[in-house]
Amino acid sequence: MFGNFSTKINCLAGLVFLVAILSGCNDMFEPKVATICKDNPALCEDLNPDQWCRSEKADIIRHRYRHPDELNEEQHYRKLLIFETYQRCITKASGITHKKYRDIEGGRMKGVVTARKELDRLSRLSKDSSHPLLAYYHWSRFSDVNARKRFLDAANRGELRTPELLIALASIQVKRDLSAAKQSLHKALSMYEDDDNMDTSVFQSLATIALEEGKFGLVYIWSRVGQEYEAGINDNQLSSIANKYQLPVSLLDDVADEVTAALSDGAFNADSLGLTKL
Repeated sequence: MFGNFSTKINCLAGLVFLVAILSGCNDMFEPKVATICKDNPALCEDLNPDQWCRSEKADIIRHRYRHPDELNEEQHYRKLLIFETYQRCITKASGITHKKYRDIEGGRMKGVVTARKELDRLSRLSKDSSHPLLAYYHWSRFSDVNARKRFLDAANRGELRTPELLIALASIQVKRDLSAAKQSLHKALSMYEDDDNMDTSVFQSLATIALEEGKFGLVYIWSRVGQEYEAGINDNQLSSIANKYQLPVSLLDDVADEVTAALSDGAFNADSLGLTKL
């Protein structure tokens, strides 16, 4: 009996392993960045050769390696973000004088030029895209009103189906409709399956909206939740909020704990947590 059970367990393990591979989890077999550069020098040689901005540079190299052919629109958007992050890092690094090796400074400047050129190229190619991510990118980076219209048109068609896109929508709505922005952020939080990759800036946004609405209990709750996720709120700030508005801290702490637990379980619902009534 135990032999058959062991065989079934082995078969199940093999099936799980196969499913992992088929679902894209075979990134574990991807070569190291150094190996990618050795075998495919063209993917790396236009970036800075020293160890500065190591993780940002690695993200570019991996993205190039994984997507050697024409990019789809979401991949295009991710590449824009990766190069933005690299540009911020390498631009800062290029201003650091290396007393011993002047060629290192030159290598960093090569990275700055590459980032600038690639961002210009990617931006030109996507300027008229109707994909929500790219439309929002061009609105948020270049104040392109046509891109904003394309993004809002996509929202009206119900095409914003990810937390990232709903958070982007809220950043536009908050200037004219606090209630709509709050609903978009609540919906975004409800779409996370867990809190591993959650955009914690949402908590500060919800606290700011609550402050604008004069709902100080919610200001405290979202600040408290933000503190749990290390989103820049400290104990002194929480105490200041509680004292200033004479809030029932114990009760609000319980609500914040319930919100945090729901986020962790991927079960956030603003209505069932009573947040829409506060």
